[in-house]
Amino acid sequence: MSIDTHFDLDRYLALSGATKPAIFDWSAPQPALDSETLFCLGYMMDIESHTIVYMRELLSTRVIRDPAVTAFLSCWAYEEFFHSLLLRRLLAQHGVSIDDRRFAELRTRRSLHERVIGPVAAIISRLTRHFPAVHMTWGALNEISTLAGYQALLEYAERDSGGRPRNGEAPAAGGSLLSQILLRIAKDERRHFAFYFQQARTRLHHRGAQRLTNFLLRRFWRPVGSSVRGDPDARRVCAVLFQGAAGSRRLGQIDATVARLPGLEWFNLAAARCTGG
Repeated sequence: MSIDTHFDLDRYLALSGATKPAIFDWSAPQPALDSETLFCLGYMMDIESHTIVYMRELLSTRVIRDPAVTAFLSCWAYEEFFHSLLLRRLLAQHGVSIDDRRFAELRTRRSLHERVIGPVAAIISRLTRHFPAVHMTWGALNEISTLAGYQALLEYAERDSGGRPRNGEAPAAGGSLLSQILLRIAKDERRHFAFYFQQARTRLHHRGAQRLTNFLLRRFWRPVGSSVRGDPDARRVCAVLFQGAAGSRRLGQIDATVARLPGLEWFNLAAARCTGG
């Protein structure tokens, strides 16, 4: 998983736009999806829909003072909303009906972990100028984890019953509706990751920022979505997406990428916490 970490904010703002359902052909017959693929799609839909809650909490912290960050976050939240909408439409295409009340319930349900980390972040933001370094690092980690998850789900769903890629090759953009949608979402996630990573790399040069970020990551970071859907669901998704040697390699690549940030050479949390460590 090779990822370009260069990010041009002006170009992103000029080209940013939602990946809307209308650009896809929903009329063509599609192969059936198994229960694990549908479960992972539902999990991802819920997490994407929760972005607005995450952004609300961010706007109460110091990051709102940075115009580049707020410009990016405005586009980021818009794109993430349409990811959720796309996944909801895709699930409906496969007979999974989603009630609007589901999202309202998710937005009011807060895990103990989430109830702790929100106030902690707000307090730390007021006490130190290094909080944006934490947020950018956290964002980079979540985005690369999400990107890896979409890539892994695409590979998992496109395997035949014998565990081989269909047609003997990796999924292509012209393939099934599922592959087209996940590839487009992954393209957005790759750009989101590049922004967070570039910002984190700049902000982590100060030793105080490194110490604070390391402390909070070690104690509070969990696999993406676990605070929304709960640890059992997060473990189930990780078991599907990061199984076997290929899954271990993918988690190792996440860790190796985050470990390129200043002061995070030790980083191993993706592999440790996505496999129950």
